[in-house]
Amino acid sequence: MSRKILALFMILALFAAAALADGEGVYTYNSAQTEFPTNWSPHQNQTQIDSDLMVQLGNGFYDFDYNEDEDGYKVIPQVAADFPVDVTADYVGDAWGIAEGEEARAWRIPLRGNLAWEDGTPITAGDFVTSAKLLLNPTAQNHRADMLYSGNLVIKNAEAYLKQGLASDTALGTIMEAESLSVEDLLAKYGSEPGCINWGNSFGDTYDFDAKAWTGEAEDAVVTTPLTLSDLYAFYTTGEGRAYATWASDEQMTEWALEELFTPYMQFAGAMDFDQVGILAPDDTSLVLILAKPLSGFYLYYSLTDYWLVNETLYHACESETDGVYNNTYGTSKETSISFGPYRLSEFQSDKTYLLEKNPNWYGWSDPANEGWYQTDAIRVDCVAEVSTRMEMFMSGLLDVVGLDKDHIGDYATSEYTYYDEGDSVFAMVFNPEHSALKTAQEQAGAHINKTILTLKDFRMAMSLGLNRQEFCLASSPTNEPAFALYGGQIVADPEQGLFYRTTDVAKQVVVDFWGLSDEIGEGKLYADADEAIDSLSGYNLEMARQYFDAAYDEAIAQGLMGEDDVVEIMIGTPNETSAFYNSGYDFIVNNYTEAVKGTKLEGKLTFKRDATLGNGFGTALRNNQVDMLFGVGWTGSTFDPYGLIEAYVEDDYRYDPAWNPDETMLTCTLDGEEYTANVRTWQHAITNETVTAKKADGTDAELNVSANAEQRILVLSQLENVILQNYDFIPLMGDSSAKLKGMQVEYHTEDEVFPLSRGGIKYMTYNYDDAEWNAFVASQGGVLNYK
Repeated sequence: MSRKILALFMILALFAAAALADGEGVYTYNSAQTEFPTNWSPHQNQTQIDSDLMVQLGNGFYDFDYNEDEDGYKVIPQVAADFPVDVTADYVGDAWGIAEGEEARAWRIPLRGNLAWEDGTPITAGDFVTSAKLLLNPTAQNHRADMLYSGNLVIKNAEAYLKQGLASDTALGTIMEAESLSVEDLLAKYGSEPGCINWGNSFGDTYDFDAKAWTGEAEDAVVTTPLTLSDLYAFYTTGEGRAYATWASDEQMTEWALEELFTPYMQFAGAMDFDQVGILAPDDTSLVLILAKPLSGFYLYYSLTDYWLVNETLYHACESETDGVYNNTYGTSKETSISFGPYRLSEFQSDKTYLLEKNPNWYGWSDPANEGWYQTDAIRVDCVAEVSTRMEMFMSGLLDVVGLDKDHIGDYATSEYTYYDEGDSVFAMVFNPEHSALKTAQEQAGAHINKTILTLKDFRMAMSLGLNRQEFCLASSPTNEPAFALYGGQIVADPEQGLFYRTTDVAKQVVVDFWGLSDEIGEGKLYADADEAIDSLSGYNLEMARQYFDAAYDEAIAQGLMGEDDVVEIMIGTPNETSAFYNSGYDFIVNNYTEAVKGTKLEGKLTFKRDATLGNGFGTALRNNQVDMLFGVGWTGSTFDPYGLIEAYVEDDYRYDPAWNPDETMLTCTLDGEEYTANVRTWQHAITNETVTAKKADGTDAELNVSANAEQRILVLSQLENVILQNYDFIPLMGDSSAKLKGMQVEYHTEDEVFPLSRGGIKYMTYNYDDAEWNAFVASQGGVLNYK
């Protein structure tokens, strides 16, 4: 993704500090975490914890800072010396596919002249080009490669270079359109290729080519056969396939065939030189980005707040290959890390501690804008799993900041040292209802254990309606409030206007539609308007939940998914077994649903187990069906780009539910009074600044560029949010609020949060005592501090 999106799980008490010995004139801020970073490479990092370390070791081209009045934000150059210059006119021609008169397709970014690695080695524009080539290495298939081709920022030919030589099953209609072929030419060119037919999703039956008959066993999967495309096309249009359905016309029959028949297709070019990728270095301090689609203004800067720069020499030293599998350990230890940011990694002990110290060769020290700031000399991060231990350390003066969990919030809720924060995430209850994997898991679990009931939407709806979110929050994370949608209140839909997404009418409509309140709003009805209806929500409807539990049970029995003697067993995954949030949350969930199914056909048949060993790999564990359910997980990193963030719920590499197919899920949006229909992935591309093709109500094609119209873009986003919610595989649970105690040693720059800078962070943090003075102060208080 062009703007980094990070997997997030609920963490309390992230920050803690232990003063260094002695420390006269030294200011140390240490942060303790319940989980530790495992890979902070710019090319591979996946979680917020990884990113927290990575951002201290480097900077993006642009960043956010306080505005002049310190009541809002502004975008500032960081690694860049200034804002980008439009040089599209210099790259007109077939080589880059740019026509005369186009704008915002090529940008020159002026770089600072004093960029350097921590060892003093200069960094030039060429290093950014080389790093991009390493990021897009087809052999490596780096997790973060899509930051150069997905979302708003799409570098010309970046995806094609990464995926050169790859083929995937592609519908014939897609191939015909891509190559401008007629049906006859299409079959002449590809007819001898092996094919497959997607009858399962179309008719609920599959065709057995051995028995030459339709089966009654529905399979929601592609039916593969040894037949060629020509065989399949003939079967579909003239054989039993033609007889199976009544087509309104030959044209309709042909259209369906082109959509339902697939063949492995070389979607991307063969061998491609990197000089065809739109990242160029005209000189040492100029970087040119050539884009596949126009991008300018705020979203251009926002897409460039992350970085992909790596040290080429160290990067190659970290490479290895085992049994043909590429591996790279860059950014996994002190020895494999190197900084060009304000701090450098001077110590790292996995799952124990790491230390960051000021990087003397950071370009920023010579910038007048940083003069007087960055008082913090060192940052120590310790792994402290137990909440009670962190609280004891904080009260003993060893921690600068400590998060308040449910057992401590009551004692310090009104303390002058307590600060409340609101994040940009929605934490959810998440399922992976992929049938074949669940079937395998239940077979491995033993006789009369059932998991495949999770594939039924009615069951997941019952899980949503049967959860008392308010009580869950009180039991596990009292600072949080229940959540009722995919996006929280901090997500910005229009940065230029300062418009928050959840305040728009279309976003409110998503909420009332999802919770079934639309018919209750209006004059003389239960609610005067959408705001009143939303304010009334609890998300908890036990009576309806029980109805859905019964309906799911009946459907599972009828479909043969479950036997009458079976017991449903849901394996819940958590990062660890020491987190107060996950321990309390798990206990609440077990008790909540045990009560919820009483009086239903699932009473005594719904059980839970827990795998508390997942660490940062919680997302992968669910996608691989190692566990059946997660809770307290979400996504972060795109506060200002909800359009790019939707990729986390749609793209194969990110979404938790691989069983859902966004290519086959159709969505109709009404724009300017006209209905347009396309699949979910097409609409996702439409809101990330791409021109797409959709069907009008009369069946004709229309090209749309909804990103050019802010109102239409927000509307399509809302419709995508609704479609995703309706899957009931990512069920909103609670918001992202937290409370923490700030120690007496440090001061924040602003008392109130200034979005998105919070209270200033490390750059603006100041100290009332150096480390030596702090130790003396704590001793003078008898070694125990009073924060009440």
